[in-house]
Amino acid sequence: MDEAAGMDRDSLLELAGASSGPGRVASVERAAGEGFMAPLHAHAGDEAVHVVEGRVTIFAGAEIVTLGPGETFVVAEGVAHTLRVESPRARAVFTTFTASAGRYEDFLRATGPVSVGPSGSPVWATAEDARGVGAAAAAANVTVYGPPGLLAVDARITA
Repeated sequence: MDEAAGMDRDSLLELAGASSGPGRVASVERAAGEGFMAPLHAHAGDEAVHVVEGRVTIFAGAEIVTLGPGETFVVAEGVAHTLRVESPRARAVFTTFTASAGRYEDFLRATGPVSVGPSGSPVWATAEDARGVGAAAAAANVTVYGPPGLLAVDARITA
Protein backbone atom coordinates (compact mmCIF):
# COMPACT_ATOMS: atom_id res chain seq x y z
CA MET A 1 0.00 0.00 0.00
CA ASP A 2 1.33 3.44 -0.91
CA GLU A 3 0.75 5.28 2.35
CA ALA A 4 1.25 8.74 0.84
CA ALA A 5 -1.67 8.31 -1.53
CA GLY A 6 -3.55 5.64 0.42
CA MET A 7 -3.53 3.40 -2.64
CA ASP A 8 -4.16 -0.29 -2.25
CA ARG A 9 -2.53 -1.70 -5.39
CA ASP A 10 -4.28 -5.05 -4.96
CA SER A 11 -7.75 -3.52 -4.96
CA LEU A 12 -8.44 -3.98 -8.67
CA LEU A 13 -11.03 -6.56 -9.57
CA GLU A 14 -12.25 -7.23 -13.07
CA LEU A 15 -16.00 -7.57 -12.67
CA ALA A 16 -16.99 -8.27 -16.25
CA GLY A 17 -15.55 -8.83 -19.67
CA ALA A 18 -17.76 -9.74 -22.58
CA SER A 19 -17.40 -9.54 -26.32
CA SER A 20 -19.18 -6.56 -27.77
CA GLY A 21 -18.53 -5.49 -31.32
CA PRO A 22 -14.90 -4.68 -32.13
CA GLY A 23 -13.86 -4.58 -28.46
CA ARG A 24 -14.75 -5.89 -25.05
CA VAL A 25 -16.65 -4.35 -22.20
CA ALA A 26 -14.38 -4.15 -19.18
CA SER A 27 -15.49 -3.15 -15.69
CA VAL A 28 -12.79 -2.76 -13.08
CA GLU A 29 -13.22 -1.76 -9.46
CA ARG A 30 -10.55 0.45 -7.91
CA ALA A 31 -10.03 1.59 -4.33
CA ALA A 32 -7.84 4.55 -3.40
CA GLY A 33 -7.17 6.90 -0.52
CA GLU A 34 -7.70 10.62 -0.15
CA GLY A 35 -5.65 12.72 -2.55
CA PHE A 36 -5.11 9.94 -5.10
CA MET A 37 -5.22 11.44 -8.57
CA ALA A 38 -4.93 9.59 -11.86
CA PRO A 39 -2.74 10.97 -14.66
CA LEU A 40 -4.50 13.15 -17.23
CA HIS A 41 -5.58 10.77 -20.01
CA ALA A 42 -8.18 9.97 -22.68
CA HIS A 43 -9.68 6.69 -23.89
CA ALA A 44 -10.62 5.52 -27.38
CA GLY A 45 -14.13 4.80 -26.05
CA ASP A 46 -16.53 6.23 -23.47
CA GLU A 47 -15.67 5.47 -19.84
CA ALA A 48 -18.30 5.28 -17.09
CA VAL A 49 -17.23 5.96 -13.50
CA HIS A 50 -19.62 4.63 -10.83
CA VAL A 51 -18.80 5.50 -7.22
CA VAL A 52 -19.45 2.70 -4.74
CA GLU A 53 -17.96 4.32 -1.61
CA GLY A 54 -16.59 7.76 -0.75
CA ARG A 55 -16.37 10.88 -2.91
CA VAL A 56 -14.42 11.58 -6.10
CA THR A 57 -14.12 14.63 -8.28
CA ILE A 58 -13.86 14.03 -12.02
CA PHE A 59 -12.17 16.64 -14.20
CA ALA A 60 -13.29 15.92 -17.79
CA GLY A 61 -12.22 18.61 -20.25
CA ALA A 62 -13.58 21.85 -18.76
CA GLU A 63 -16.25 19.98 -16.75
CA ILE A 64 -15.84 19.30 -13.02
CA VAL A 65 -18.20 16.86 -11.30
CA THR A 66 -18.10 15.55 -7.74
CA LEU A 67 -19.75 12.16 -7.19
CA GLY A 68 -20.81 10.24 -4.09
CA PRO A 69 -21.96 6.67 -3.52
CA GLY A 70 -24.38 5.43 -6.17
CA GLU A 71 -23.61 8.23 -8.64
CA THR A 72 -22.23 7.69 -12.15
CA PHE A 73 -20.57 9.93 -14.71
CA VAL A 74 -19.69 9.05 -18.30
CA VAL A 75 -16.56 10.58 -19.81
CA ALA A 76 -16.98 10.78 -23.58
CA GLU A 77 -14.53 9.11 -25.93
CA GLY A 78 -11.41 11.21 -26.48
CA VAL A 79 -12.02 13.66 -23.62
CA ALA A 80 -8.93 14.26 -21.49
CA HIS A 81 -9.81 13.53 -17.87
CA THR A 82 -8.61 12.63 -14.42
CA LEU A 83 -10.15 12.14 -11.02
CA ARG A 84 -9.22 12.95 -7.45
CA VAL A 85 -10.34 11.08 -4.32
CA GLU A 86 -11.93 13.58 -1.91
CA SER A 87 -12.75 11.26 1.01
CA PRO A 88 -10.45 9.19 3.24
CA ARG A 89 -11.20 6.21 0.98
CA ALA A 90 -13.17 5.75 -2.21
CA ARG A 91 -14.16 2.79 -4.37
CA ALA A 92 -15.36 3.19 -7.93
CA VAL A 93 -16.14 0.91 -10.86
CA PHE A 94 -14.72 2.00 -14.22
CA THR A 95 -16.39 0.59 -17.35
CA THR A 96 -15.32 1.06 -20.96
CA PHE A 97 -15.11 -0.63 -24.34
CA THR A 98 -11.58 -1.79 -25.01
CA ALA A 99 -9.74 -4.19 -27.28
CA SER A 100 -8.43 -6.00 -24.21
CA ALA A 101 -9.99 -6.07 -20.75
CA GLY A 102 -6.64 -7.23 -19.36
CA ARG A 103 -4.76 -4.28 -20.85
CA TYR A 104 -7.37 -1.84 -19.50
CA GLU A 105 -6.92 -3.37 -16.06
CA ASP A 106 -3.13 -3.13 -16.47
CA PHE A 107 -3.46 0.57 -17.24
CA LEU A 108 -5.60 1.21 -14.17
CA ARG A 109 -3.18 -0.79 -12.01
CA ALA A 110 -0.18 1.13 -13.41
CA THR A 111 -1.65 4.48 -12.37
CA GLY A 112 -1.37 3.42 -8.72
CA PRO A 113 2.21 4.38 -7.75
CA VAL A 114 1.43 7.93 -6.72
CA SER A 115 2.87 9.91 -3.84
CA VAL A 116 2.76 13.52 -2.69
CA GLY A 117 5.41 15.83 -4.15
CA PRO A 118 7.14 18.82 -2.51
CA SER A 119 4.33 21.15 -3.54
CA GLY A 120 1.73 18.88 -1.92
CA SER A 121 0.43 17.77 -5.33
CA PRO A 122 0.15 14.11 -6.34
CA VAL A 123 3.06 12.84 -8.45
CA TRP A 124 4.30 9.50 -9.74
CA ALA A 125 6.52 7.84 -7.15
CA THR A 126 9.42 7.35 -9.61
CA ALA A 127 10.34 8.02 -13.23
CA GLU A 128 10.13 4.26 -13.78
CA ASP A 129 6.49 4.34 -12.61
CA ALA A 130 5.79 7.10 -15.15
CA ARG A 131 7.31 4.97 -17.92
CA GLY A 132 5.22 1.99 -16.77
CA VAL A 133 2.04 4.07 -16.98
CA GLY A 134 2.98 5.16 -20.49
CA ALA A 135 3.61 1.60 -21.65
CA ALA A 136 0.39 0.27 -20.09
CA ALA A 137 -1.58 3.17 -21.58
CA ALA A 138 -0.22 2.55 -25.09
CA ALA A 139 -1.13 -1.14 -24.85
CA ALA A 140 -4.68 -0.21 -23.73
CA ASN A 141 -5.15 2.43 -26.46
CA VAL A 142 -5.19 5.21 -23.85
CA THR A 143 -3.44 8.53 -24.42
CA VAL A 144 -1.65 9.97 -21.37
CA TYR A 145 -1.20 13.75 -21.49
CA GLY A 146 0.58 14.28 -18.21
CA PRO A 147 1.19 13.31 -14.61
CA PRO A 148 -1.22 13.21 -11.69
CA GLY A 149 -2.32 16.74 -10.83
CA LEU A 150 -2.44 18.02 -14.42
CA LEU A 151 -5.91 19.07 -15.61
CA ALA A 152 -7.08 19.36 -19.23
CA VAL A 153 -7.73 23.10 -18.78
CA ASP A 154 -4.15 23.53 -17.52
CA ALA A 155 -2.77 21.60 -20.50
CA ARG A 156 -5.13 23.34 -22.94
CA ILE A 157 -6.42 19.99 -24.18
CA THR A 158 -9.89 19.83 -25.70
CA ALA A 159 -11.99 16.93 -26.93
